[in-house]
Amino acid sequence: MPEEKNKLNNNLVIAGLVIASLLIAFLMARFEVERRAQREFQEGEKYLSFYKTPDLKKQYYDEKLRKKEITEPEYEMLMEDSALKNAYVQYQTVVDLFTPPESKWVKMSRERLNEVTPLYNAWVESLKKEIDAAPVVKKKP
Repeated sequence: MPEEKNKLNNNLVIAGLVIASLLIAFLMARFEVERRAQREFQEGEKYLSFYKTPDLKKQYYDEKLRKKEITEPEYEMLMEDSALKNAYVQYQTVVDLFTPPESKWVKMSRERLNEVTPLYNAWVESLKKEIDAAPVVKKKP
């Protein structure tokens, strides 16, 4: 009888440890997903601020170039890149990759997408018009 009681206690302790471990793993995963969603949302905010204030974009990349964090060709590429496109991609990434859970970062990204999507679609349409207006160049055989 004492052996059965001891075995039952051991099984309860093991079950408790397994449940506690699973709960901790779940909470850690949730925390990591929310942390990544926050990081991507903040990147989207950075790019949206670059879109709204182009001088801010120039200052940011000038500073990175001055500190030699990027090279001159990278600087030129980053300056030509669309801040609006990057903001849209960051917000869409949060919504697509970091749900569930439905964190505040996901909700804020959805709100920003509602704001940015019409601007993004207009930008894509202008690119399509540029492509259609470009002269056709035949390939050499």
